[in-house]
Amino acid sequence: MDKLLSHIFKGILTLLPIIILIWLIKIVYNSISGIVGYIFSLSSQSLVATIIVCILVLVLFFLLGFIVERNKEAIFLKITELIIGKIPVIASIYSTLKEAINLFSGKNTENYLGVVYITLNNYKVMGFVTKEADDFYWVFVPTTPNPTSGFLLQVKKDSVEKSDLSVADGFKKLVSLGIK
Repeated sequence: MDKLLSHIFKGILTLLPIIILIWLIKIVYNSISGIVGYIFSLSSQSLVATIIVCILVLVLFFLLGFIVERNKEAIFLKITELIIGKIPVIASIYSTLKEAINLFSGKNTENYLGVVYITLNNYKVMGFVTKEADDFYWVFVPTTPNPTSGFLLQVKKDSVEKSDLSVADGFKKLVSLGIK
C-alpha cells in the first residue's frame, strides 16, 4: 500500500509544475480577455469608440517602442524577462524567439560576424560565424527550413569562405530552402 501511495504522490509532484503553469497562463489569459472584452463591448456600439480604441492601442504601442528605443534597459522589460527566464520550457522558447526576432530586425547583428560557406565532403554548407577565437571561427550551421536547430562547428579560418550575404538574407535563404 505504501508503494502505491508513493507512486501516486510522485506522479502528482511530477505533474504539479505543469498544472501550475497552465493555471497561471489561464489566469493571465482570463484577465487579458476580460479587459479586451470590456473595451470592445463598449466600442462595439459606436464606430467612433472603435476608432478611439484603435488609436489608443496604436499610441500605446508607439509609446512602448519609444521607451524601449530610448532606454534599452527598460525596467518593465527586465522584470518581464526575469520572470519568463525562471520558467524552464517557456524561457528557452522565449530566448530563441527573441534572438531570432532581434536578428531579423537587425538589432542583434553584432553577435553574428557574418555568413560563411564551409566545404564538407565536396559540398558547400552555409553557416553563421558566432565567435572568432585565435585561428578558428565558431560557426553555427542551421538546419533548413527550421533554423533554430543545427550544428556548432569550430572551423579553421583558412577553410571558411566569406559570403556577401547579410544575416537576414542568409536566414531567408535557409527558410525558403534556397529559393530566395
